[in-house]
Amino acid sequence: MTDLPRRRFLTGLVTVPLLVTLPAPLVGQVGRQYRIELVIFEHLGPESRTFMDGAARPMEVNLSGFGIGEGPIRPSRKGFELDRVVDRVERSGQGRVLARLAWDQRGRDYHSTSWIRIQEGRYLGLREDPGEETGDLSAGGLRPLSPQQERYELEGRLRVWVGRFLHLETDLVYHAPHAVGSDPDVLPGVPVRGSQRMNSGDDLFYLDNPAIGIIARVTRLED
Repeated sequence: MTDLPRRRFLTGLVTVPLLVTLPAPLVGQVGRQYRIELVIFEHLGPESRTFMDGAARPMEVNLSGFGIGEGPIRPSRKGFELDRVVDRVERSGQGRVLARLAWDQRGRDYHSTSWIRIQEGRYLGLREDPGEETGDLSAGGLRPLSPQQERYELEGRLRVWVGRFLHLETDLVYHAPHAVGSDPDVLPGVPVRGSQRMNSGDDLFYLDNPAIGIIARVTRLED
């Protein structure tokens, strides 16, 4: 998807500008409660496929951090409310939704904000033979797999931290199952790394990558 068609596509997804001019007063505050909603989708089309074929390489994934529902990160008590965005992505034929996420968290600064582990999209199998893993057996007599052993299309970590503004920071890898790599235990992929400055409210914010798009909304919750 070239820049112009992509911008037209994204403009059709949201009813506010993608690049929002933030007001002068502070819009992110440490200690306040926020709800984070994300729609993560794969760009479809020959341009994105060409990019993936040319840029994908074996990559290790950093899965450090909590999953949603573990540690300090909890699913949002208000649920997920960006269904209209998901619907537009899917009906457009130009994107395939990989994840719809919603969680509540307390705003913390860059150094104290926890990473959230992300494993979304299609299940791609195991990185390696679990072998003799330690740990308790499940009720069925099987040892549970750890997140580090399982592979998904989109993996890695992200977080939302508070400075003068709110920031969405990503450290993800999008795997290209169709690309050929030399190591069967390390799937080829492309990095999805970046940072998007945001504020809380009804505005939608966008973090772009030639392979992946992320639409975000942050809502400040009453304490």
